Amino acid sequence: MTVPTVTRQRSLTGRIVLTTVAVAVVAALAVAVVGFQLVRQESIAQTALVLRTSAQAVAVTPVSERPAFADRIERRSRGRVDVGFGGTGTVTGIGTRLPSGLEARLASDTRVAVRQVSGWRTLLVQAVPARGGGSVIAVEDVSVLHADAVLGRFAAALGIGLLVAVGLGVVVARVVTRPLRSVAATAARLAGGERGVLPVCSASVDGTVREVDDVRNALAVLDAELARSESAQREFLLSISHEFRTPLAAVRGYADALADGLVPPADIPRVAGVVRVETERLDAFVGDLLALARTEADDFPLHPEPVDVPLLVSASVLAWQGRAATVGASVVVGPGTRDARVVTDPQRLRQVVDGLVENALRVVDPGGHVVVHVTASSTAITISVEDDGPGIDPGDLHRAFVRGALRDRYRQERPVGTGLGLSIAARLVERLGGTIQAVPRTRGTAFRVELPTEPRHGSPDTTRTRA
Repeated sequence: MTVPTVTRQRSLTGRIVLTTVAVAVVAALAVAVVGFQLVRQESIAQTALVLRTSAQAVAVTPVSERPAFADRIERRSRGRVDVGFGGTGTVTGIGTRLPSGLEARLASDTRVAVRQVSGWRTLLVQAVPARGGGSVIAVEDVSVLHADAVLGRFAAALGIGLLVAVGLGVVVARVVTRPLRSVAATAARLAGGERGVLPVCSASVDGTVREVDDVRNALAVLDAELARSESAQREFLLSISHEFRTPLAAVRGYADALADGLVPPADIPRVAGVVRVETERLDAFVGDLLALARTEADDFPLHPEPVDVPLLVSASVLAWQGRAATVGASVVVGPGTRDARVVTDPQRLRQVVDGLVENALRVVDPGGHVVVHVTASSTAITISVEDDGPGIDPGDLHRAFVRGALRDRYRQERPVGTGLGLSIAARLVERLGGTIQAVPRTRGTAFRVELPTEPRHGSPDTTRTRA
């Protein structure tokens, strides 16, 4: 078994510091090499000028005073300058050991300006003609410019430069990476489940560079999309969980009726058929959940087809009669058209009707009535669900389809549910391309769903599954 090698990742701050120091080292070395050469050349030029000036000063003095003057120059230079005499066939007064060829030249020539390399030494020699004949020679060993003291000073300067580079690198790295660290922290919060942590902003934030702003805005868009998708999926799960209760309520109602002996033997096949239909609806809702898992859908998928609306309403009323009987109420199909067809999704339209009937049955008193009507015109089909319950105050009609609004308003006065039913019905009707409204009555409430007979924008002429 091969054990994977764990590579330690370096931080961006460390990389910036290392890069800054590396650049500083290269730059300092380049400056040191070039600077050393320039300093050396300039020092040699200045030394040559000093030697020539010293030699000329000695050359113009009287012959008798020249040795003493030369001695003063040597003492003043602390022995670096060696002054002697030549040009007369011999070289005298020079304590510095000269190469034989150079010494022979100085013995015969009265004007010499030369830099002579001899082994590890570099000699700078200036000879000028002297008054009365011969020459004055000034010599200095400039090998000191290669000495450890000079190189040590350059090394010290290089070290100081590196320390400054490290300090600047740390400061620059912290300044440059601060917005990146902020973005990384925001990404970690998103990964931890927080939402709404970053607004989308087209302008630069805190003077950050464009690339960092691009990353920040990309995270902001991701944040918004995650919040939208999770909210939609949460809404979908709440909706489908609520819708599971409708067929379960029908099955339970008929099961209770059967258990209590309220179903005549002749009606048992009909009741069994209703239970079978409701279990098929439960299976369809399970399919919705599977679609959510497979395709990451965040709303009910639509599958439009021609639908016989009166027949669908009759099936819904039949399913709810068992539940109505257990509370001493009745659910019936009222007078209306018996021939009304529309292209829509039958399962979603059934969800709407079931939700409205369930809502009505919850509020009617024993002996109350829920009536479902279907009417048709040349442009629309209308489904009305009317009850004779306590009704809704006219001032609350405008928020009847807001999730939880009626539940919070009437929970102390009457039985209430989860607060989801009417909001789910409104959303489904909107997706089906229709409209829904709550209409006050002298007693009770009526909910009217209107579906256009001709497809229009927003109607279910195509399947929509958001992902």
